[in-house]
Amino acid sequence: MVQLGSISEIVSADEDVLEALSTYILDDGIVAFPTETVYGLGGFASSSKAILSIFRLKGRPATNPLIVHLSSLTKVEDVALLHGSRAENRMERLASRIDPLIPGPLTLVLPARPDSTAPEVRAGGPTIAIRVPRHPIAQAFLKRVAVPIAAPSANRSTHISPTRPRHVLEEFPDAGIPILDGGDCQIGLESTVIDITCDEPTVLRPGFITQEMLQDVLEERVTMAAGHLKHSSTIPVPARSPGQMSRHYSPRTPLYRPEQLSTLLSRPLKIGWVCFSARDAENTNLPQNPPALLRILSPQGDINEAAYHLYSTLRELDNQNLDAIVVDHIPELGVGKAILDRLGRAQAR
Repeated sequence: MVQLGSISEIVSADEDVLEALSTYILDDGIVAFPTETVYGLGGFASSSKAILSIFRLKGRPATNPLIVHLSSLTKVEDVALLHGSRAENRMERLASRIDPLIPGPLTLVLPARPDSTAPEVRAGGPTIAIRVPRHPIAQAFLKRVAVPIAAPSANRSTHISPTRPRHVLEEFPDAGIPILDGGDCQIGLESTVIDITCDEPTVLRPGFITQEMLQDVLEERVTMAAGHLKHSSTIPVPARSPGQMSRHYSPRTPLYRPEQLSTLLSRPLKIGWVCFSARDAENTNLPQNPPALLRILSPQGDINEAAYHLYSTLRELDNQNLDAIVVDHIPELGVGKAILDRLGRAQAR
C-alpha cells in the first residue's frame, strides 16, 4: 500500500497501488506516472487546485498549457469539440493505421469543450492538447482513474525531462509525490505535438512521429511552426500547446555545440563530450587538458537509440561537476530533428 507523506516515493504499479492512487488523484493529489516518451506529473484535469499545484511544483509559466492524457480516443469528446469537423476527420486518419499513431507518442491540439477542464490546463486558451499514451502502466492508471489527467513532464520548469523514476525523485524529493515505477521510458523524448485545427496541420513540437509520417497518413501538407516563445511568466497570450518555450530541457551545466568551442578552450575546462556514434567518437579530436569525459549515445549509430539515451546522458553529465557539456554532430533524420530541437532550446539562456 502507498504511504503518502512529505517524502516522494517510487512505488510499484500493482492493483492495490493503482486503486489507492486513483482515489488520491480524484482528491486533488498529484501522481507521477510513466509514458513511452517521458514521465508525467499528473493531476485531475477538472481540478484547479490540482492543476495549480502542478504549476507551483514545476515553477511553470501560467501561459504554458498542459497535455490532457486519456485512456482512449473514445474519451476525447469529453474535453474537445469535434463533431463533423476537419479535426475529427484528421484524428480518425491518425488513429486508423494498422500500426496506429494513437495510442502513441503523438499529441493533438483540438478545439476545447468549454468548462470540461480547469481553465489553467489550457492556459485560458480556446484549444486543448490531448494524448493517449501507449505505455501499459499509463494505460492501466488512466483506465482505473477513468477521468482526464493533465500532465506535463515530471521535472522542474526548463530542466531535463525525466525518463526514469529516479529522475522524478531527484527533481521532487520532498514533494510527497508517489511515482509509479515503469522503468526506463521506451522513446525518451517528449511527444510530437500537431495542431489539426489549422487550414494546414502544423507541427508545434517535433518528436518521434515525424512531419513526413504525418503527411503520409493525413495525405495533405503538414507544416512546421516557426520559432519558439520566449520563456517568461508574463507572456500575455497562452501558447497553443506545451513545448514551445525557447528555453527548455536544460542541464544546469552550460551546453555547447562543437562550433562554439573557440569560446571555451582559452583555459583548461572539465568538459563532458557527447557523440552520436562510436565512429563519430573515433573521428573527434577530444580536449585532453584535462581529458574530456566521453559519452556515446548509440555505438552503432541508431538515431532512435540516441534519442532514448539523450536525457539520461545529459542528466548523468550534469551531476559530474563539469564546466561545460558539448554535444557533437547529430544527424537530421527521423527523430534526429527532435533531438536537435531539444538541444537548441537546452542551450538557450
